[in-house]
Amino acid sequence: MKILILSTPSMALPPKGYAGIEHVVYDLQEGLVKKGHNVTVYATGDSRISSKLAFFYNKALSPSVRLTYNPYYFLNHAYHFMMYLKSKKFDIIHLNDAGRFSLYFSEYMPSPFVTTLHGSYYHDREDPYGILDAKRDQLMFFKRFSYVSISNTQRKALPDLNYVATVYNSIHLEDFDFSQKGGDYIAWMGRVSPTKGLDTVILVSLKLNKKLMAYGFIDSGEISYFNKTIKPLLGYPHTQFLGETKSKQVKARHFANARLLLFPIRWDEPFGIVMIEAMSCGTPVVAYARGSVPEVIKDGKTGFIVNSSDKDIRGNFIVKKTGIEGLQEAVQRIYSMPKKEYMQMRRNCRSHVEKNFTSEIMVDRYEEVYKKIILNSK
Repeated sequence: MKILILSTPSMALPPKGYAGIEHVVYDLQEGLVKKGHNVTVYATGDSRISSKLAFFYNKALSPSVRLTYNPYYFLNHAYHFMMYLKSKKFDIIHLNDAGRFSLYFSEYMPSPFVTTLHGSYYHDREDPYGILDAKRDQLMFFKRFSYVSISNTQRKALPDLNYVATVYNSIHLEDFDFSQKGGDYIAWMGRVSPTKGLDTVILVSLKLNKKLMAYGFIDSGEISYFNKTIKPLLGYPHTQFLGETKSKQVKARHFANARLLLFPIRWDEPFGIVMIEAMSCGTPVVAYARGSVPEVIKDGKTGFIVNSSDKDIRGNFIVKKTGIEGLQEAVQRIYSMPKKEYMQMRRNCRSHVEKNFTSEIMVDRYEEVYKKIILNSK
């Protein structure tokens, strides 16, 4: 197939450091090229990929909140993407993120196309500028087009869209070595923002007197939150905040040497790739039952799922307590497991990722989606 994939203008491919969409696009195009497809990616000029590269911006703009609140960067990217299409012909076009602006030009799209939704469209966080409502309205206006969700839970926020498949995000297993034993600390990694729950992670580690090692990316728009909420909690000897790491090796060691990953998100995260990164190393996950968590974690097998409050019950999980008390119980369960039982849980984690979340599986699923879209367009 002759395939065109639209990436974001935020980060070059492959992305270094904290990224989500760009990791998916990079892994997808590499996998498709290996399978013999003719692939072009519209990204930024500083990308280094196996596919053919097209671009408007010579350099990535950086993953800053300024892109969230200034749509003209994305609109420029989308407009020039459409201009590029005027002289090209593809079997299938795959839109990602910035593609939501391309939807406005959809009547001029010269080939069949599909859009992967990477965001969350629930009203579960502050939206002072109405951006979330605007995104929801836009997608509903274009609901007849074809969409891929990255979890089944993601669909519930906009159930009337024309979903053609759910394709889970993935990782390269070879980037994450399996550790049978693990280590003694609680791990955390992610963007430092209120929705990611780092403050809750710190409080749980302090209450249980457990060592915490956290890596995090601080966006310029989140510095105030970090200084007011996170920084005052970091003055304890067992609490280490190590900033952002762009090293795959450091990330893999961080997960492999941990006792568990704590993931108390405050929003309905559509996937949460950090969960499968940790599990691929054998490290179980303790998480709130928000977003895709119940789809990704097998309760009692690869970690524990906890309802975030008595008012938000998402399932009948092994740990009956809710909120921080529930997280504490789940963490204690993992620390107190007999060695044989804990080692089995680590093997469960690796096996679960191997069966469901590898890049090879993701590429195969998207290949199926493309064939389906092309067939239905005839």
